[in-house]
Amino acid sequence: MKRKINLEYVLPFGFLLLLFIIFSIINGKAFFRMHNIKTIIDTMIPLCIGGYGMLFVISQGSIDMSAGSNLAFSATLGAILASKLGSITILPLCILIGAAVGFVNGILVSRFKVSSIMATLAQLIVLRSLVVVLSKGNVIFVHPSILKLNRWGAKGIIFILATIVAIYLFQYTKLGFSSRSVGENEIVCNYVGLKTKWIKTIAYIIAGAFAGLAAVLSVSRIGGVDPNMGQAFELQVMLAVFVGGVPVNGGSKSSIVKIIIGALLFSILQSGLVLSNAKSETVELIQGLMLIIMVAAILKANKMSTVKTMNE
Repeated sequence: MKRKINLEYVLPFGFLLLLFIIFSIINGKAFFRMHNIKTIIDTMIPLCIGGYGMLFVISQGSIDMSAGSNLAFSATLGAILASKLGSITILPLCILIGAAVGFVNGILVSRFKVSSIMATLAQLIVLRSLVVVLSKGNVIFVHPSILKLNRWGAKGIIFILATIVAIYLFQYTKLGFSSRSVGENEIVCNYVGLKTKWIKTIAYIIAGAFAGLAAVLSVSRIGGVDPNMGQAFELQVMLAVFVGGVPVNGGSKSSIVKIIIGALLFSILQSGLVLSNAKSETVELIQGLMLIIMVAAILKANKMSTVKTMNE
């Protein structure tokens, strides 16, 4: 009996292997140096954490365009409050602030029926303005003790715990199942009695909380808050999500593993191009073209798989 090969699962691994081989040949030993490996992991971790939260929203067929501005706002307000309440409070503060922003997004989308892209784009503009107001356009430095969170031990523990929590919530709870079900067919979910409004709201709260956690890691890495931090973060996260094979319209094929694969793909691509001494504009151009090709191929595979399943 022949086993069927699902291209939607194979393609991300194929692209990952292809990039690994290409940059290994181009950059030689430099690609395998510890410094480069650390750079890849440093780039990957925030994308994964942001992607974990984003997955709950995307799996429902919605989107969150405010992740980057939420990161900047959570970091800015969290740093200001932590300077008064103690540096140890920055972690819970940023997570709570991010979750509060997510709650507002969720209410706008679920209760007021504002389209997710419009609601979160508006939130993006509002939060960016608030960041400038709160920071007065200047860099805010944090207490040196916060930099300890950027150490590999602390950062590794945070990443592992975030991954465990995300997998548990998305794969093994009613919330995760309901989120995937809403992405498959929201009308049916309403008929069977699922509280879709609350499911959507909670999904945005989780997305905001993970954005807040990514904010803490960003602050600990640069030693403060830059008003421009988090620029294009949401786009990078979404690219990592979709390159990993998560369907644009969400549904049952969404998974945490695909987020990790997509984030690793994006990180290797960026690191490999930088090692190749490509100019910044060339890096962006090649990144964009390659990611378009990857996403298009994976989406095509998803579509072919869906059509084949319906025919069977």
